[in-house]
Amino acid sequence: MAALLKKRALAEYNKSFQDGPPSKKLHLVKKPLIGSSAAAFVGLLEKCKSSDEALQLLLRISDCLQFQESDVEEAIKKLSEHFQSEEESVVRVKILWLFCDIGLECPGANLNNLIDETIHLIKNETSHKVIAQGIATLLKLGNKFPDDKILMTRLVGVAKDNLKDTSHQVKCRCLQLISELYPIYPESDRTLEMVAESDAIVKLLGDYSYAEDARVRCEAFQSLLTLNDRGQTLSANLYDQVCIALSDDYEIVREVALKLVWVLGNKYPENTVLLQDGETSMRLVDDAFVRICSAVNDLCMQVRALACTLLGTTRGVSDRFLLQTLDKQLMSNMKKKRTAHERGAELVRSGAWASGRRWADDAPGALVHSDHVQLLPGGAAGAFVHGLEDELMEVRTAAVDAVCQLSMENSIFATTSLDFLVDMFNDEIEDVRLRAIDSLTKMAHHIVLREDQLEIILSALEDYSMDVREGLHRMLGSCTVASKTCLEMCIDKILENLKRYPQDKRSTFRCAQRLGSSHATLVLPLAPRLLAVHPFFDMPEPDVEDPAYMCVLILTLNAAQHCTTMLPLFEEHTVKHYTYLRDTMPHLVPHLPIGEAQLGAEKIEAAMDDSAVRRFFESVLQHIDNTTLSTNVRLKMLRSAEDQLNKLSEVEPQVSGAAQFTALFARCARALHAALHAAPRAAPPPPALSQLHKDCLRLQHQFSGVTEQENACVWQLALRVCAARLHAAATAAPAPPAPAAPPAPAAAGPAPAALSAAAALTHHAELLDRMLASAGVEPDPFTIAVFQQLSMSADNKPAALARALMPLLLAAPLPLIPRPSLKIRMCTATIIEPASDNDTVLRFSAGLVTSVALEAEVVRVREPGALRVRVAYPDRRHHALVPPRDHLRPLDHLDHNDDGTHNVRLLTKVLISHGVWTDPCGVDITVCLAVDDAVGSARDQAPLVELSRPVRVTVAPKMIKRGI
Repeated sequence: MAALLKKRALAEYNKSFQDGPPSKKLHLVKKPLIGSSAAAFVGLLEKCKSSDEALQLLLRISDCLQFQESDVEEAIKKLSEHFQSEEESVVRVKILWLFCDIGLECPGANLNNLIDETIHLIKNETSHKVIAQGIATLLKLGNKFPDDKILMTRLVGVAKDNLKDTSHQVKCRCLQLISELYPIYPESDRTLEMVAESDAIVKLLGDYSYAEDARVRCEAFQSLLTLNDRGQTLSANLYDQVCIALSDDYEIVREVALKLVWVLGNKYPENTVLLQDGETSMRLVDDAFVRICSAVNDLCMQVRALACTLLGTTRGVSDRFLLQTLDKQLMSNMKKKRTAHERGAELVRSGAWASGRRWADDAPGALVHSDHVQLLPGGAAGAFVHGLEDELMEVRTAAVDAVCQLSMENSIFATTSLDFLVDMFNDEIEDVRLRAIDSLTKMAHHIVLREDQLEIILSALEDYSMDVREGLHRMLGSCTVASKTCLEMCIDKILENLKRYPQDKRSTFRCAQRLGSSHATLVLPLAPRLLAVHPFFDMPEPDVEDPAYMCVLILTLNAAQHCTTMLPLFEEHTVKHYTYLRDTMPHLVPHLPIGEAQLGAEKIEAAMDDSAVRRFFESVLQHIDNTTLSTNVRLKMLRSAEDQLNKLSEVEPQVSGAAQFTALFARCARALHAALHAAPRAAPPPPALSQLHKDCLRLQHQFSGVTEQENACVWQLALRVCAARLHAAATAAPAPPAPAAPPAPAAAGPAPAALSAAAALTHHAELLDRMLASAGVEPDPFTIAVFQQLSMSADNKPAALARALMPLLLAAPLPLIPRPSLKIRMCTATIIEPASDNDTVLRFSAGLVTSVALEAEVVRVREPGALRVRVAYPDRRHHALVPPRDHLRPLDHLDHNDDGTHNVRLLTKVLISHGVWTDPCGVDITVCLAVDDAVGSARDQAPLVELSRPVRVTVAPKMIKRGI
């Protein structure tokens, strides 16, 4: 081994070199293909020996489809030449497909040339598939020229010529092209010739509704609908023709014919049509409504569901037809009713006489044709009854929605349909029950609930689904009950249900609030029983923390707001409880002139004055921006202003967002100054910079209603924090190398943290520059100095950039505190479940997963999809969970805000897993907001802004027991 090493060393160091001219280096360059890759594939079409090879090559062209502008015309020419010499229809279809893709996706393609070439190629074509694809290509290319009327007319002419084809596919494509590309002019610009031509087009499309193929008939009606959507006026003469299609053998035809009947009925509601007897006339909208009702008994589920949907959107229908949809009794098919005298006169005219003892006792009966006999009820008779009793959920859901839409506009129909909607509360499908509950909530202003109806409604409160129970609470709070007995039944059932489902406490409270506000006169006779008021004896004081008593108290207090006769009935402890609830639940308990609230009413009104709050803001911030004062004095004033603004946010909820925004800005300014001047020669402490970064993210993302000027101040403060983080990352000492590690090279690169901090500073400066330019805000001196420094140094090395910015950062004055708008609102979250005082220990097997039910209310969030649930373990491990979309629900009492933010309710399961612990420990659960940060890279996890205080859940992972 030693000899081998010696031989290798001698061979390495005893090499001889010859002096001479240096040898030339060969630079190998791969010769590019002619043009682009797709153009090269097109050039290979000539060498294809079979249609299969050509098809595979065309598929490769379709996959890449990258042409240079100079190669497009040549490629189209070669494809056209191959089209004319190709015998296989599939290849020709693919070439026409490529024409469409080239025209839509390749820059530099001449669409007019492609259209001309396509028309030329399909002119003498015999394959139906190729012609159909050619028409489809013309349709897609023609949509790129919506304003070229001449081209549109030409393409419509090509489609008319090909309508004579025997293939249904070609006919459907031609009808589609005519309906989408036929030029339609505004009403004011139409001449008589244009009107006649458009009527001819409508007649042409209508004639194809008699075609033999059902697909062509369907496309003809769909083309008429497309023309109507584009603004073309359809004649009412089409109505009889479309009604015939309602009895078509194919459901696709019946479905599109239903839509056309609905369109004509709503377009010409007052036109009259004659019925089958030739004598009775009816409004067109009524007849269309009856025919759509007949489709509710169709064999196809899609047709039945569509019929129910269209019934709900039909307007102007007579009341007798609307009410007939809720009655299953057989109708006379809307024939004219004749009196007995008229019927007798007809018998006299017939000349048939009997003995005279009985009028027309042996007269022959009228001949009844077999087509006029219906074994099942037809027309509008019981249409909604059939829809609500359908076997399929889709039809029942559509019927419930249609009844709701019609009831919201017709109080008589709403009262009649109430029993049918209440019966839907017993449906087996939860979605149908929810639709029925929401429908009753929407039409609540038209109805009054009776006692028998309340029994069915209140029995649904025992449903296992929380959505159904909360929907019933909303519905009961919106409806009106008929009597005191009904209200008493409702209250007793709600209190009983509250004991069974204590998690429904919040929705029950809101239901009691609305019930009390809308039934003040009915609550008055029930108040002594509800509040346990006895005329002779002093009753024991109830527990104010009892949810049932709180529910009763909320009900009576909201009723007392509209019925002051109830106030003298309140006991002394009731007044005290009112004061407590008024402080803890101001959104549920109104202001009443009793107790201490009566004395402080004027103070409350004065406190809510915006001008007074604005004057307070000005008095707090008036001396902070005075540059003549020393820095220490200004820092003390910042601390004092922060404390006062925090107290203001607690006292005045209406201006809490503006106060907390200003207080947080002041705290960031103080913390940044303290971190920079704690040790001027050393780097700022990383924990302080990390907290500063989180606070800046809060200022940027947690507040809504912030003006551009205020946002610019926040971003300039964040720029200072980025500069401080860059200095801390650049001055951090590198880790010492390991003893056995080889020495590092001399030109070692900067640390990754410093590179990331420099990139973050540069990116933040670019965004800030655009923001200041769009807002028209003048930057502060430090921001101007950073912009100049970044513009002078091209490479922006972290160490050099940090050394240049640190003196500027130390010499910069305190940032200006913005004068905030009182419309600023803060996004917050409140965790309702699990409770903060819960001492229950969750035990589960280590390594497995357990779930914790989480309920939280998030107000004024911009993007609900950015909400996260962070789980922090005692060993400082943490992870963020993304709640599913269906776990985010709008708050029932307040969904949207004036500033465009959302109020959502988060109902989800938090998954917890860990190894074995010796003792139970707490796991913190927090609702956070994932924000887009310029500091992190694409691989880093998005930073989280906490919206709520953490709630601790005690868990105890135990060791898995081994079996025997």
